[in-house]
Amino acid sequence: MSHKPFFHKFIFLFLTTLLTISATNNPARATIVDRIVAIVNNHVITMSELQAKTYPVMEQYIRQGAPREEVEAEQSTIMARILPQLVDEILVEEEAKKLGVKVYDQEVEAALDRICQQNHMTRKELDARMRQEGLSLEKYKKDLKKQIIRTRIINANVQSKIVITDEQVMKFIGKESSGASYEGPYYTLDHICILPDDPDSEASREKAFKKAQQALAALKAGKDFAEVAREYSDLPSKEQGGRLGVFSMDEMAPFVRKNVSGLARGEFSGVIDTPAGYQIFRVADVSSTHTVNISPEKMEEIREKLYRIEINEKFEEWLQNLRKKATIKILL
Repeated sequence: MSHKPFFHKFIFLFLTTLLTISATNNPARATIVDRIVAIVNNHVITMSELQAKTYPVMEQYIRQGAPREEVEAEQSTIMARILPQLVDEILVEEEAKKLGVKVYDQEVEAALDRICQQNHMTRKELDARMRQEGLSLEKYKKDLKKQIIRTRIINANVQSKIVITDEQVMKFIGKESSGASYEGPYYTLDHICILPDDPDSEASREKAFKKAQQALAALKAGKDFAEVAREYSDLPSKEQGGRLGVFSMDEMAPFVRKNVSGLARGEFSGVIDTPAGYQIFRVADVSSTHTVNISPEKMEEIREKLYRIEINEKFEEWLQNLRKKATIKILL
């Protein structure tokens, strides 16, 4: 069963206490019915702690429409998935103490304000939304504090070791744009596109075709392709001299591929009747590799994406080392 919590931006697993009232003459007395489910170094994780982490997750599944019977049947599976998270929490907390990492209440409040701003919510709206989800804002603050501590540990142990170079960014762009299985050549294509005023009118189509023929005649007479595009084309690409883009053969529409596959650099096709109108294509360049021109803003966006991937991988490696050095016994 796979369900993602609906309110995932705000949901962290909260600690509660599972109590059962003992059947004694004193109804005010309460005893904790519990057992140890894991030992992490000198710390123990009890069944009540694990259940406290599990119940909010189960309730989220039920709120999303999963049958309660189905969720309850999967309880042991959910608990087995959550227990390693509790183990990791203890390991991270221990490391934080060793490093002397501290987070003050005002820092948590500031972080909560940022979360509200990012999600366009007031504190009151956030509190109300969490209550609808059966959660507590105060407990969320405690968990948020843990998240800040974890971030600082990442900064100290992982972040400083990560550098994303321009070469890595460009390599990623190349994979995204060209596809991993296709090797050049790459065609830089220009086009001129003439649109009929009324595609359903034969007269209108004939008029557009004649205009395309005039553009072709101008090209054959030696006129610059960019100038002809600016004069005749009906698409915005005419402002860039008809530049269409860089494509591999696999990326071209079939009718384009058919008409440019036999063209050499600088050659152009005849007038082609296409779904977009009457077009003329020119092969401006052919190369074995494709270099993508990308804005600095896009470069930084991709660099941040690669950075997040890398930091998650490095943090997992760091956490694995902590697990190897720790004494962990699972008793579930």
